[in-house]
Amino acid sequence: MTSPMPWFESLTDSVYALGAAAREAQRAARTAELARDAYDLDRLRPVDGRIRIDGRGSQAVPFRPHFRALLTIGDILTDQANQLRRLYTQAADGYAYGTAWAILRVLDGQQPDAVHLGRSPEGFYIIPGELCPIPSLMPGLERWSGYEEFVQTHAQWAICEEAGLYAEHLDEQPKLSDHEAGELHKALDTATGTPDAAYAYGQLAESALHFALLGPRAQHVRQQSAR
Repeated sequence: MTSPMPWFESLTDSVYALGAAAREAQRAARTAELARDAYDLDRLRPVDGRIRIDGRGSQAVPFRPHFRALLTIGDILTDQANQLRRLYTQAADGYAYGTAWAILRVLDGQQPDAVHLGRSPEGFYIIPGELCPIPSLMPGLERWSGYEEFVQTHAQWAICEEAGLYAEHLDEQPKLSDHEAGELHKALDTATGTPDAAYAYGQLAESALHFALLGPRAQHVRQQSAR
């Protein structure tokens, strides 16, 4: 009879699945954004030929088929890019927060066999309110060789998120000065990097989890040898 998979193996698989989802969403989002950005109506120059669409009564409505097709394609590409961007943002957040959840539980001596995250009816991850993926709150990782880079990656993620909140605050104002308008654009540019920063954090957190699991793995080997 095959022995069940150790909890740390299934937990590792759970985190890897979150990372795989984020990677696929990242690739899809970037491909969609490239397709959207490459679709330039000025470059395509709509043909000025028209047809007449039969309407009610005796009047036919003039219609430019090429121009209408170009607009429709542009709208579809933009909508697709926006949807995949939202998917990537959600997947990257799930990867980052889910892996941080696993690290905190392992360092606390628990043995979860999978990451626990909620899902909204719309399919978005629900991040636990008490979960804060700050490296300094993860005792035991200081001896890990990637710890300093982990701290720096978290700091960059925090900068991007703070920029997003600042941009939302400015955007809600009824009127902006020229300086505030410049600050808004700057904040939006910085906030654009949020999903990439969360994904980078998730990658390092996954490595940190492997480090945190060294002890439980070694203990498991000793227990197996003693049988």
